[in-house]
Amino acid sequence: MSNSRRLGSTEGLLMLSLVIRPLRNIAAVLVANESPRQIAIGIALGVVIGLVPKGNLLAIALMVLLCSLRVNRTAGLLTACVFSWISVMADSFTHKLGAKILATESLQPVYAWVYELPLGPWIGINNTVVVGSLAMGLYVAYPSYLLAKLLLDRYHAPIAAWIRRTRIARWLLGADVTSRFGLSGNFSGVGSLSSV
Repeated sequence: MSNSRRLGSTEGLLMLSLVIRPLRNIAAVLVANESPRQIAIGIALGVVIGLVPKGNLLAIALMVLLCSLRVNRTAGLLTACVFSWISVMADSFTHKLGAKILATESLQPVYAWVYELPLGPWIGINNTVVVGSLAMGLYVAYPSYLLAKLLLDRYHAPIAAWIRRTRIARWLLGADVTSRFGLSGNFSGVGSLSSV
């Protein structure tokens, strides 16, 4: 009986850690020792990644770009998740935009050249939603960078200081609860409170 009771407790703690992980990531972004510029670039890349439909080489290339640049990956991935939900609502607009872009007569030789490349069909350049979403993402990326940088320049330090003082942040960013109970999980890379 005690083994089943312990197993239920272990599963409950594992579930709790999975629910709390996004909160830990948000808190880690806000108290990170990265510049507001790095966080803002991560947000701008996340906007583009979130708007582009997944399942093509273009989305994979954008993810590789996010992971290879010196930007805040957590901010980029969280923004990509949010904008992936938004992109579903914008599909009809991006389809129309992509159809207009693909119908541009002067760009037809470029589209044919890209499609004839060895991996051309998997890039997704022949899909109206992919092209429209990419155009919309590129159009929105710079304003989102400017807005994020403006807000982070102004509010990043006060919010980070406030978060470091709260008890819940100490719990979220401190020692992992599951490690106390012997559960495995890789939570490395989460912000530390060594400067507190």
